[in-house]
Amino acid sequence: MSLSAETPEPASPATAAIPEDRLRLLFALLFSSQEAVTMERMRQVLYPTQGPAEGKDESQGEEQDAVPAPAPAEEVASPRQHLEALEAWMEERNLPLVLHQVGKSYRLLTTEDYADDLQAARKASRAERVGPAALEVLALVAYRQPLLKADIDAIRGVKSGGHLRHLLDLRLVRILGRAELPGRPFLYGTTRTFLDRFGLRDLSELPEAGRLASSAEPGVSLSPPAAESVASAAPSGNPESATPAAEPEVSGTSANE
Repeated sequence: MSLSAETPEPASPATAAIPEDRLRLLFALLFSSQEAVTMERMRQVLYPTQGPAEGKDESQGEEQDAVPAPAPAEEVASPRQHLEALEAWMEERNLPLVLHQVGKSYRLLTTEDYADDLQAARKASRAERVGPAALEVLALVAYRQPLLKADIDAIRGVKSGGHLRHLLDLRLVRILGRAELPGRPFLYGTTRTFLDRFGLRDLSELPEAGRLASSAEPGVSLSPPAAESVASAAPSGNPESATPAAEPEVSGTSANE
């Protein structure tokens, strides 16, 4: 994924002023992270704020000589400008890595040139495999979320509880909330891990998302907390606004695996 336009443009003063040690630190952060890194996390690592000084020994009630903490580095550019500079930095060195956006977060992936070679060397865990039936359930949830298990069973014509539990274990599907129906059944939706695994920035990048997506069945309404969660996952004109609400993270395939 390229953060810049196809036509190369001169680097902005802020981007040009970013020290190389900051770029190397950002590269190390992205390379070593098992999951995608948010811009706020990048800022915390690149420009940590100065913590409270230690000047008093509580056990003796006497002040001790405090070791002065180093002054926080001045933030010379935004995290996005750091990412743009890092992208150019990697291209100059011809590294087989690219930046990839997952919702509002970023990670490093290997380039497509080495996909076949790495695919042969990758050892997929049996527990993480998703069979055809589970993929069918996952596709229904992705395109029709928020979705009831009863609707999945009705569309497929068979019980889907086992496949749903497997997808929940893999953190590809999550419970969004409960429907305002008798018994208050669970409503299911996809996760940020789902976007990460399938290389999507948001749900609008699903193939034929506009034609195949379907809203909840008539009579199904979300409780307010769940409605806010679904609203955050809905596709919109802004790619970064389509990130599903927070959920537990699991590691995916990244440059350091």
